[in-house]
Amino acid sequence: MKGREDRVKLRRLQERDLDTVLEIERESFPHPWRKKMFEEELRNPLSLCFGAESDGRLVGFLFSWSIFEDLHINNIAVLPRYRRRGIGRRLLQEAMERARVLGARNVLLEVRRSNAAAARFYERLGFREVGVRKGYYSDTGEDARLLFRKIQPVSGF
Repeated sequence: MKGREDRVKLRRLQERDLDTVLEIERESFPHPWRKKMFEEELRNPLSLCFGAESDGRLVGFLFSWSIFEDLHINNIAVLPRYRRRGIGRRLLQEAMERARVLGARNVLLEVRRSNAAAARFYERLGFREVGVRKGYYSDTGEDARLLFRKIQPVSGF
């Protein structure tokens, strides 16, 4: 697995990436974000937005905010055929390291109660449930599990 992971390059996302981001989003979620939401994230000065490239192709992304002591993960996705290769973990590591330099000490995110695969992914990376946001997702009214972890050096994974 290490060999495949080594071919992945992380970089900051740009507006020219948005069409591919939308493709990844649509393949990853039954209720995808709209393009305008991603455009706003790229313009937000609090945003940390990263993409993962494999063989020159964008295969994953992460959108987050670094606000004071907290890093909030807003959206993360990897194309289904590129999952289980460490790409999502690397995107999270990159965001946490950048946010740590900016003063963040905690990471927060919401995950749909129905998204058991994502919850397991986060739990393996040290996240734990600290609450529930009732009716959080406006598209379905589904609850969100609020997950939390402390930011540690990259070796903390």
